[in-house]
Amino acid sequence: NQTEFREMNEWTEEATDARLGIDRPFDTYICECSDPRCTDPISLTRQEYESVRAVPVRFAIALDHENPEIDRVLFENRRFATVEKFFGAGARIARSSDPRR
Repeated sequence: NQTEFREMNEWTEEATDARLGIDRPFDTYICECSDPRCTDPISLTRQEYESVRAVPVRFAIALDHENPEIDRVLFENRRFATVEKFFGAGARIARSSDPRR
């Protein structure tokens, strides 16, 4: 689920850039948590999203959407949290499905 929402966010970012350019204070992304029913919007600056995406096992999620069995919260602010997949199957899937690899 997290990798699918990550791909959707990548596509949305590209489409928005093509329409509006890259000079926006915030972009709206879909929460990249592990709940397949979640479609909560989160707001990040381009720099914040790029910082999360710089590491293939990291995801931007809505606050309190982490799953402590598979995620570790690295950073949190008032708008979103950044989680990292534990080593193992989840981390392997996140790395192998990274559209930026």
